Formats: sequence, C-alpha cells, structure tokens
Amino acid sequence: MATAKSAWGIEIGASALKAIRLVREGDSVVVTDFTVIPHQQVLSAPDVDPAAMVRFTLGQFLAANGEKLKSDRVVVSVAGRDAFARFAKLPVGGNLKNLAKLIDFESKQQIPFPIDQVEWDYQAFKGEDNIEVDVGIFAITKDRIGELLTLYRECGLNPDVITIAPNAVFNAVTYDLNLDLSSGPVMVVDVGTNATDIVVAERGIGWMRSFPLGGHSFTEAISGGFDIPYKKAEKLKLEGAASKHAKQVMQRMKDTFDSLISEIRKSKDYYESTHPGATVDAILGTGSTLKIPGLRKFITQQIGVEVERLDEFKRIQVDGDQAADFAANAMGLVVAYGLALQGVGLGAINVNLVPMAVRRERAWMAKGKWFAIAAGLGLVASAMLFIRPITGRSGLGSSPPASVESTISQGKAFKAQYDELSGAGANGGAAQNMLSLLDYRAVWPHLVNDVYTALAAANPQTALLGGNVEEIRAIPVAERRLVTLDELGSAYVAPGADGKRRIRVSMKVSLSHSDPGVFLNKEKSVAGWLRANADRKEMPYVIVADSIKIPDDWTEIEFGKGARQKADAPAGGAAGGGSDFGAPSSGDQGSTANQGQGNKGMQGRRKPPAGGGQMPGMGQGLGLSGGGEGAGDGSTGGAGGADWSSGSDAASKSRRKTGGSATGAEAESIKVLEEARIGEAPGIYQPDDVYFVGEVTFEVELRDLKGAPGAAPAEGTQ
Repeated sequence: MATAKSAWGIEIGASALKAIRLVREGDSVVVTDFTVIPHQQVLSAPDVDPAAMVRFTLGQFLAANGEKLKSDRVVVSVAGRDAFARFAKLPVGGNLKNLAKLIDFESKQQIPFPIDQVEWDYQAFKGEDNIEVDVGIFAITKDRIGELLTLYRECGLNPDVITIAPNAVFNAVTYDLNLDLSSGPVMVVDVGTNATDIVVAERGIGWMRSFPLGGHSFTEAISGGFDIPYKKAEKLKLEGAASKHAKQVMQRMKDTFDSLISEIRKSKDYYESTHPGATVDAILGTGSTLKIPGLRKFITQQIGVEVERLDEFKRIQVDGDQAADFAANAMGLVVAYGLALQGVGLGAINVNLVPMAVRRERAWMAKGKWFAIAAGLGLVASAMLFIRPITGRSGLGSSPPASVESTISQGKAFKAQYDELSGAGANGGAAQNMLSLLDYRAVWPHLVNDVYTALAAANPQTALLGGNVEEIRAIPVAERRLVTLDELGSAYVAPGADGKRRIRVSMKVSLSHSDPGVFLNKEKSVAGWLRANADRKEMPYVIVADSIKIPDDWTEIEFGKGARQKADAPAGGAAGGGSDFGAPSSGDQGSTANQGQGNKGMQGRRKPPAGGGQMPGMGQGLGLSGGGEGAGDGSTGGAGGADWSSGSDAASKSRRKTGGSATGAEAESIKVLEEARIGEAPGIYQPDDVYFVGEVTFEVELRDLKGAPGAAPAEGTQ
C-alpha cells in the first residue's frame, strides 16, 4: 500500500478522546488539526457504562471531523494492558530468510493464548549485525478486537490500523527526539488513568511494560480514605496541593505513590540488568496523571533520575490561535502523535492488529468500486460501437436494436453484482454486531483478573516483588507471603436440577509459607478475597462461596535435592521447573494426566537462556511462574527442570504433606510454566529451601442478562 500523505491518530483513553491529524511533507510532518474531548465521566468511575460513554464522545468527534476522515488514514490505539508484548533476540546467523519461521515459532511460545484465538503482529528492529535480531511480538485476543471494531462501526469509524499505545509512545519519542542506532536509553513513564506504560528506546530498539496502576488508583485512595464520592475525590486529587487539606490528601495517596515508585524502579533496574552497559539517565514523564501536584518531583527524588515532563514537542508545533491550547494538551497527545506518525509511514514500529479478514474485505470493497466503474465505462464504449453505426444508417426506431438491449442487460447484471459487493461491508458489520450479542463473552477476562487480584490479596512483602536478591533472601522462607500461579484452568459444569450454569476454576499455586492451607484461608488472603467479593453487581457471575476449596494435601518440594514422588501421591504430580523467582514449580507432561475439557493452552515449550532474569513484559505479571523443562511420562511425575537463576540444572525433591485428599483438576489448564511464560526474575530459593504446591478451586455461577444467576439455555445454544 502506498504511503498515506495524511493520517489521524486517535487515542480513546479512560478520561478523554485525543486526536491529531498530520500531513507528511518528505520526512517531516505538519499538524493540521487536533482535538481533546473529555468524557462526561471517567470510564473507570463507579456506575459508568464505558461503551456508552465512548459512543457519546466518539459521536462528538465524528460529527465535527467525519468528512475529513474519509480521505485520511485512521490509526487507533488500544491500552497496553489490553494486549500482550514480548521481546526476544532471535539467532538468524546472518540468514534473514529464516526470520519469518523463527518468529512464527517464537510467537507460539510467547503469546499466552492459543494462537488461533489472537490477532498478532511483529516488529523486527534494526540491529548492529545480522547474527541476532531483536523482535517484538504483539497480540490481542480476537474477542477484544472484535468488541472494539463493533463499537467503532456502530459509531461510523473504520480504522485502518489498530496498535497498542506503548508502540505509539515509542514512535513519538523516537521521531521527535531524532533517536537512532547510536542513541542511549531513554525511558518514558506514561502514567494514564487506569495503567502506567514504561517504554524504553535505545539504539532504535524498543522495550515496554505495562502495569495496572494509574490516576484511578490515586482517586480511589482518596475516595476510600475520606469516604467521599468518586467525582469529588477526582477533583481533590488535582487541586489538593492548593487546599487546606493538602497534607491529609497526600497522606491518603502515600501507599499508591509508593507502589508506583516501586514499579518504576523495578522496571529501570530490570532493564539495566538485562541490557549490559545500559544506564537509564534520561526519564520523560507523560500522561494526564502526571499533572498531580508533586508527583513528578516525588518520582525524581525516589528514583534518583531527573524526570522531565514531555509537554513540548520538538518537531511539530501549532501556530496561531490554537498554539496555547496545543501546548496545554501536549502531555496527553503523545500517543495520538505516535499513531498519526505510523499512519503517514514515519513510525519506527508498524504493527497492525486489525484482523486480516477485515483488511481483505476493505481492500476488495475499494477494488470493487473501481471494477464497477471500469465495467460501466466499458459498457458505454461497447454500446457506442453498436449505436453509432445504426444511427448513421437509418436512425433509431421506437425500440432499440437487440444488440443494444443485450448490452443494457449485461450492464444491469454488472450493476447487480456491484450492489451485492457494496453490501458486503455492511453485512460484515451486521454479522459482527450479531456476534457481539453472544452471552458471557467477558466472563474469562474477568475470571483471570479475579484470580490475580485474589493472589495479590496474600499481600506479598515488597521485597519479593522487587529485584534485590539480598532483600528477598533476608525474608525467612517460611514467612514469605508470595503466592505464585503455575497453572490456570476452567471447565464448564453441566446444569443441575436448578438449571444454573457454572464454571469451575482451578489454580495450581506455589508458596513457601509454613502452613499453606491456613494461610490461604485467612480473611486477608486468597480465599478470604474470593469470599468477600463473591457477589458484585458489575460482574457477569457470582463466586459460589461454598465451592472455594483450599487443599489439605500439598506437594512439598525441597529445592535442589533431585526429583522424586512417593507412591501415595497422585499420578502425574509435581515436576521440576523454575518458578517466576527462580524456584522449581510443579507441572509438566504428567500434570495433565487426569484433566478433562476446558481452556486449551498452546502446545510446546521453550527453555530460556540461563542466568539473569526477565521481568513480565505486559499485564499484571504478579505471581506468574516461569520454569525450566522437566521430563515425565504422566504417571511417575516429571524429572527436575533447570534452575534458570543460576544457569545450572537444579533438580527438585517432591513429597506429600500429610492431610486430606487433594482435589483433582477437571479442567484442561493453561500451563503457565510452558505456554504462558513471560519471563524470569531473581531467584528466591536456595538449596534445602522448602515450598509447597497445591490446587485451589472455586466455582462461579453465571448471571442472566438481567443480573441474576442464569438458568441453562436450550440445548444447542451454549
């Protein structure tokens, strides 16, 4: 496709819609239009329908700019936390012809969903040699992209490109600061409403991470601390520094400040530790939340690097009456800037997550119009060949000759074909709208979020989530509150006599607390959170409190002592492998021996290089396990996996902790160890340390469309 000369970059954030129109002039661009339209309410505020709010705001934008968009390329973003980003060095050995095959294989290992359930794309970054190539792999679930496209179509917007917001930030910074292959690392901290994106640009290569902490977290801290409405808390957040309650407001936000600093420091330390010679000494701050008084200064003091606000662009500007307005909104326009750059062909990352089927449909629609026009012109010319000689001889009579009637008939047939082709786009939109009516399409994302939130309720010590090995190991193993997730599965439960539909969720977890069952059952722990949050009106299901099962029977693993499982343990039990923090974890071929149908994960595994560590890239990443490979036949358990933190093969010794019988996994699990691996972090276990592996299960009862737990549908509708 030829490079577009003009493009709109549109970011629909949680607080506002932000858009920029750029026109390309050689290797430069000119801003010809921009807009910022705040939502009537923040999308994350209580009792807000996000889709309805977006429709209203997008309708305002299209009413003012709809005609301009018809001739421009349109690039839209999705939040980093809604997608996946993974980075890898692929050994091409100087033969770039193998790159596509390597990327295809790597994508199946890195993307934590079956490959047929996602839309994905990649970006190969330019390197100093052809021995290794840095590749970024980006993906989003088909369900999520379908929801977005349906919403946009309903409003009359048909984006040509959809990419993730951190990619746009990378594009904007790389272009605006003229970063090239010789540029040192520049870190951008984009603090949005619901999440924060960390983006690092170095030598033309990108690295990024997202975590769910942003302006909404600060507002909730104030709202809960003072017991005031969300709207009032939002206003107090932005104006609190100038009020008489400034000290109290800052105190309420202290824990959130500390969490944000911890994540930023962890990202910086991780990047420097995994990129030899890299020192992050330039940090740019952007995003609406960075306007909180004192936040930028606080980050600077705690991180030890001056944080400069990215509130003025170097390569684009707006003159005249709108100059002041553009400058005032620059901090919030970074993503839109990067999106528009991709639209005009100046983006360093050119990832497009619009489904290929949609792209083909639009391409054929565009070609179809030209085919119809060409056919029409051909018919006119053909008709003239017949009509001209006839009129020249004797003139036309009261009825046209048969040859002309034949030509007209052919023209009508072509016209009917064109009308059918023209309707294809509308039919596609109608079909997508019908698909969007499917019940319970949002259940699984909510379940995943609840699982991670429940694990986080165990309140792990801050050091366990950081990168300082000495601080980690200073905490006694038996007192650590970290709960890691090794496998996550679900299974549909057939309706009983009451006709209620349920989903059984299974979580295979690892922890080193001295009494794992009691610890997980506490009020302020995993089971306690599930019970306390069983019935929430905004959720598509109710957690069945009586179904929450914490095992009495735990697999006890002694780190570094070889792999063995007693005969009284269930077949296919714990296998060796490294946890997210360098510890072995259960699960391998044997762990699926007794599983039934459920969410099917991807097949295959890959053992990452030894040494160092890798922090989770996108999403929450809390407690996810990594791990080395283990061998097993499904009946005897697996052999010990590799201890990635040290780079040596450290086997594990397994034995059963006495107690009741364990609950078997009836769902086919997503194997986080093998299929959803998102990296390593510092090792927290040493030889002879003991930790436990077990399966926590619970059930959710699906609500009907009106909010009450739903009865089973008629046979064949599920």
